[in-house]
Amino acid sequence: MSKSYHVAVVGIGAVGSEMIRVLKQRDFPCASLRIFARSARPEVVDGVTYQVEQITEEALDQVDVAFFAGGEKAEDHFGMRALERRKHVPGLSKLVVIDNGNAFRMFPNVPLVVPEVNPEDLRWHPGLIASPNCSTIQLVVALKPLHDFARIKRVVVATYQAVSGKSAQAREELLSQTKDAAAGREPQIDPGIFPYPIYGNCLPHIDVFLPDGYTKEEWKMILETRKIMGDDTIQMSPTTVRVPVDNSHAESVNVEFYNPISVEDARRLLAVAPGVVLQDDPVNAVYPLQSAASGQDPVFVGRIRADRSVAYGLNLWVVADNLRKGAALNTVQIAEKMMEMGLL
Repeated sequence: MSKSYHVAVVGIGAVGSEMIRVLKQRDFPCASLRIFARSARPEVVDGVTYQVEQITEEALDQVDVAFFAGGEKAEDHFGMRALERRKHVPGLSKLVVIDNGNAFRMFPNVPLVVPEVNPEDLRWHPGLIASPNCSTIQLVVALKPLHDFARIKRVVVATYQAVSGKSAQAREELLSQTKDAAAGREPQIDPGIFPYPIYGNCLPHIDVFLPDGYTKEEWKMILETRKIMGDDTIQMSPTTVRVPVDNSHAESVNVEFYNPISVEDARRLLAVAPGVVLQDDPVNAVYPLQSAASGQDPVFVGRIRADRSVAYGLNLWVVADNLRKGAALNTVQIAEKMMEMGLL
């Protein structure tokens, strides 16, 4: 009989709900599934009512795998508290924490993992594994086979990020503003969500601006990509943009390489790359779409063409569901990969 695990999902917002869906859809071997949040309450996901329990240090005592949806700070992270508790309380089950949040991604002793890209980093985890930012995940899945073939020198990327990456309230605001515009009304805004109407606009503003003019989201892409790819020499210039799309992020990616790589090489490599679906027949209008990627697991890549301005360069169009591969699915795939490697 295959092993089963006592599983916890911590957080029951958009990502936490998607984690529950993914665990069910992929038949993850759950001996039990418990849902935790800051307060106890019933929550409904896809017609099923879950009794959400209040998260405490002791709540994870009998849990084997805990998926954290994100939002906790490092100094107040119940997953880390639970791991520390195991050092002092005998008889507790072994615990692996897989965290979707930003708290530990750049900690040197915490692996930052995309299973299709750097699974071997799972071998040195200290009990906690971090899952990257959504925009980083889809980027590195597409870049990894190209980097292995020709070694990346520089990446210039512009993202087109859906409102679902912000919050459920942002999705509601886009829908409300769309209805306002259709009825001939001025779209109303909640300044706590976006500073301007998202309907009819592309906002080059995701997360806070830093003193150098880049946003925190842009620096996440730079630092996380280097860590995951294991190459601090990769130069990156990102611009992250929120667009009036409900779900799934798109990225326009320009890559310069140290070594020769053709369009045909890229198509051949990406056609067999794990986690990638190649959609690259522009003459027949075949290329990745955000609406088609929504609800799907893969990273979709198309519009592959040579960059004629450098010796070895390519342009790509990369699309993925930010709530699935960009968050919930990647965390579950980390656990599945650990099972496959005998680490769980």
